[in-house]
Amino acid sequence: MVKDLPVHGKRVSLHVETKRFQCRSCTKTFYESLPDVDEKRMMTSRLTAWVGKQAIKRTFASIAEDVGINEGTVRSVFRDYINEIERTVRFDTPKWMGIDEIHLIKPRGVITNIENNTVVELLANRNKETIIKYLSQLDGHEYIQYVTMDMWRPYRDAVEDVLPQAKIVIDKFHVIKMTNEALKRVRKSFLESLTPKKRRGLMHDRFVLLKRESDLDEKEKSRLSTWLETYPELG
Repeated sequence: MVKDLPVHGKRVSLHVETKRFQCRSCTKTFYESLPDVDEKRMMTSRLTAWVGKQAIKRTFASIAEDVGINEGTVRSVFRDYINEIERTVRFDTPKWMGIDEIHLIKPRGVITNIENNTVVELLANRNKETIIKYLSQLDGHEYIQYVTMDMWRPYRDAVEDVLPQAKIVIDKFHVIKMTNEALKRVRKSFLESLTPKKRRGLMHDRFVLLKRESDLDEKEKSRLSTWLETYPELG
């Protein structure tokens, strides 16, 4: 029985009749080889390739359930798949590196290549010591010219320690986010000091304040002028 790709959500197995041989020297028995069948597992080569690709974006358990194999086999196929990628793919240390994080159970550091829009490495955590260790062991780290990051202090400290030649660029997304949050707090504090009548007159003002001046229509410009006349310090 040889496992094959699922069809319309149904598991598929191929029943193959083969000849069995016996070695005259050692008396061991073996079957004739089958084309397009994984030599290490009773799976077709296309199923092995499919499992490896699926394991990047799905859980091992869900793949095992779909195909009808155990989770350990999925893990083994995935390990071989990754080893083959590492053997054939050439890695270049990015001149423009990005450092960010993603939450997978806990915050984990993510190293990216900004120029190619690709992920370079996923770290165990985002601690300063982890970042320093990774950057120090990276081949050609002395050629990194720019590093984009948020305002997490350990990132800055790690880059300044290991990559003194690199210029640090703060991701504009985080700057704009903090600016909008500050503006929101100021706007709310002013609204609390207004009478209910004045507050109603400035309804939907948040969208006006967040818009670019060039995108405002005449009505919105008038509302913005009211804000600036009432609170000139906002200008």
